[in-house]
Amino acid sequence: TVQTKQDTPPFLKLPEHNFRLYLITLSQWLSADHSCRDAVAGLIAWRVAEGLRPCSADTGAYCTARGNLPEEAVHELVRDSGRQQEDQAEESWLWHGRRVRVVDGSTITMPDTPENQAAYPQQENQKPGCGFPIARIVVIFSLAVGTVLEAAIGKYQGKQTGENSLLRTLYDVLAEGDILLADRYFSGWCDIALPLARGVHVVVRKHQLRHTDFRTGRRLGKDDHLVSWPKPQRPKWMSAEQYAELPEALTLRELRVRVAQKGFRTKTLVVVTPLLDAEQYPPEEIALLYRQRWQAELHLRVLSVSVHEVDFRICYRGRPHVPGGGRWRIRNDVNYRENWRGRGIDFRRGGGLAKRGRGFENRCGR
Repeated sequence: TVQTKQDTPPFLKLPEHNFRLYLITLSQWLSADHSCRDAVAGLIAWRVAEGLRPCSADTGAYCTARGNLPEEAVHELVRDSGRQQEDQAEESWLWHGRRVRVVDGSTITMPDTPENQAAYPQQENQKPGCGFPIARIVVIFSLAVGTVLEAAIGKYQGKQTGENSLLRTLYDVLAEGDILLADRYFSGWCDIALPLARGVHVVVRKHQLRHTDFRTGRRLGKDDHLVSWPKPQRPKWMSAEQYAELPEALTLRELRVRVAQKGFRTKTLVVVTPLLDAEQYPPEEIALLYRQRWQAELHLRVLSVSVHEVDFRICYRGRPHVPGGGRWRIRNDVNYRENWRGRGIDFRRGGGLAKRGRGFENRCGR
């Protein structure tokens, strides 16, 4: 089959030696041992099985080569593996037949080297030599299969370094008809209007500084109504042309969600969304959808803290460009782990984590 360069899968764009190195690295992250020695031992066993001369068991060359894997190629592998697994999702894993993207942000630290300090400075309230370089990350997950679809990394502080700014760089991963599920950090007027202009509906918790009065607006039901949010002044980061294209007001739906947990007080919160049809999108289903946002917190904990007790910082080799490569290798590992785990969210079974009918091993014919 003749393929154009644009249609070529990302993993085929890697040179042969880099592709083999990537497979060894992936096997290391997926193994129970996680050691470089185990990864090199696996390579030796493969070479012997293929009738090739065994290589050295020393791990130094492998560790150096692993740190030099091209970041963009691994980045493409993350996106490709995440979307490929989502494309295999069953219809029952979607919400009203629509794909749900969950966005959340966190911070990561890295070794205290001059290069890392220059690229990702430590916090200003810390004295030199008493803190670690810190970066901010924003990740978009697939709610159906739990894989990473896209991510962005930036400085922890400074102009246009907040999670909202990083999310705006990831809008291209969103397609018309998608639903973006987020916490109240992303509940600003522009954070709702810009995705909506792309045909993406946001489901987000309302910010605590915004007043809510269910006696106003158009009543849809108990603790459920439509309100109008007027257009704010143009923010400095937005161009005049883009600002002019946005509507003068947004008609949004506000509904109260009650989260009951045995042994704890019932927690109430207000969710905002442009999904205005109460018959097509009943309030209890929107409440159930928003409660699934906690999955993003669990996935981010894996990404920013550890992957099966492997510290995130071990991928940082003291160079500012390597944190990105390290994070993409870990996210690729997470994508394959999610497929291997064989679990998805089935909304027809109450929105819990339901076992898939076939796992990674069955798909590989093992």
